[in-house]
Amino acid sequence: MAVLDVIVAPALASRELIGLESHLLDAIVARRTPPALIIYASPASYISIGRYHLYAGAAERAGIGAFRRLTGGRVAGAGVGWLGLALILPNRTALLEEDTARLKPDQIMNRYARGILAGLRSLGLDCFYPGRDAITFEHREIAMCSFETDASGAMLFESMLAMNRGMEETVHDLERIDPEGALPFQMYTPESATNLARELRREVAFDELAEALAAGYQGLLGETQRRKLSESESAEAASRGRALVSSGWLNDRMRTAHPSAACKKSRITAQLGAIEAEVALEPDGTIAAATLCGDFIANSSGIAELETELRGKRLDLGTVSRAVTKTFAHDGNFILGAGDLSNLVSLIAGVI
Repeated sequence: MAVLDVIVAPALASRELIGLESHLLDAIVARRTPPALIIYASPASYISIGRYHLYAGAAERAGIGAFRRLTGGRVAGAGVGWLGLALILPNRTALLEEDTARLKPDQIMNRYARGILAGLRSLGLDCFYPGRDAITFEHREIAMCSFETDASGAMLFESMLAMNRGMEETVHDLERIDPEGALPFQMYTPESATNLARELRREVAFDELAEALAAGYQGLLGETQRRKLSESESAEAASRGRALVSSGWLNDRMRTAHPSAACKKSRITAQLGAIEAEVALEPDGTIAAATLCGDFIANSSGIAELETELRGKRLDLGTVSRAVTKTFAHDGNFILGAGDLSNLVSLIAGVI
């Protein structure tokens, strides 16, 4: 059996993408299928929303679609003009060398971005991973990365790579689908963002780029096997995608609604963008619910654990500090983009 399956999907709609990722996370951790690398394109124009963004808008507006990823992080462009990559492994250090077994969460993106860097280098672009969530060429952002580990420990690493549209154009797509400006997004210019066609001075076909990236990951992770999606995988992708859409997944991260509770909101500018906390307080001053949202990368079970840990507690620095430390001061959970955990404590407690 091959170490890594490479699946190339040149026309994978956003609904099927998140359904397929959900299916493979379960199948790979259960060892029903090998680890997989999906390299895909989508036939429509999308905004890719991070797992923790507040969004109450439409799934499509003015020719632009919106979908919510399984991973956190910033808003990014997707679909036409972009190539997507999803690497799914049974745990976050699978297929890496033994001496990397103790990698910290903030080192994970560094390791798995190397396959992208190798693939782009083979095309003539010496790109760089400077840290956090971006891949750059001559200081201009050309790709964004994120990752998630689910409750079982299975990992999804993904990246959105600008082929002939870049982040400087995504802001215009956002204006069409999110004219109220609910989604956070920094301004980009041709000096701060770029794409492959611009830098290579030619259009790059999907097949050529997919081949380069597959070779880059083969060099990073070892033996690979190219294959197509099976009929059962395609069926699972469609079924799970429909179920997620029907469940309200796109608008799942909503503001806390407690009619009898007073809400306190705090917001900070952090490493990847903006992070916001909303805390609903009961009349006796205890926390009815807490919601963390915005531009950060974290394991979803860790965020759920923190929000559960805060419920029923007093809103003060000591209590919040203990909840944050209990949740994130160990390797089982992670949150990236907030900086030191004390920043998260101050945000939730409303002491900014």
